[in-house]
Amino acid sequence: MNRQRLYFVMSGKLLFLASLFLILVHPGVAHSQEGPGLVNDPLKLLESLEGRRKALDKRAAQLEIRENDLKRLEEKLARRIANLEKLREEIQKDLTKEKEINTANIARLAKIYGSMKVKAAALGLQSIDQDIAVKVLKVMSEKTAGKILGKMKGGNAVVLANELGVSISERRKRNR
Repeated sequence: MNRQRLYFVMSGKLLFLASLFLILVHPGVAHSQEGPGLVNDPLKLLESLEGRRKALDKRAAQLEIRENDLKRLEEKLARRIANLEKLREEIQKDLTKEKEINTANIARLAKIYGSMKVKAAALGLQSIDQDIAVKVLKVMSEKTAGKILGKMKGGNAVVLANELGVSISERRKRNR
C-alpha cells in the first residue's frame, strides 16, 4: 500500500515538473485565465494551482467534519432506537402481566358471583361497569349466566345479553 502511495505522489510531482518545464520552454502550451492569451508568468500559474489545491483541501476538511458529524448522529440514533426497543419490550411485558392479572380477577369475580344467590348476583352485576359484567358473564357457565340474566330488572339483561355476543373488535368499532 505504501509503495502505491509513493508511486502516486512521485508521479504527481513528475507530472507537475513536466508541466512546469513545458510552460517554461514552450509558453504557448497553456492559456491564461484572463482570456485566450498565453501564460506569461509561470509563478501566477503556480499560485493559481496552489490556491486551487488549498481550496480543495479546505473542502475535503469540511467534508470530513460533516462525515464525522453524520457518524455521531447515526450512533446517537442507533442508541436511541435500541433504548426505544428495550422500552417497547418492557411495556409489552407489563401489558401481558396486566392482562394476566385482569383475567385472573375476572375469573375470581365470576366465581364469587357464581357462588352468590342468583338475585344478589344479578343486583351486583347490574351495579358494576358493563364491560366488566360482560367479561364476568362470559367466564361463567351458560346455565349460571342465564339464571343471573333472568333475575335482572329492566333492560340491563337485554343489554348484557347483546354484549355477550359481540366481539371486542366490534365493540371498539361501535364506540368510535
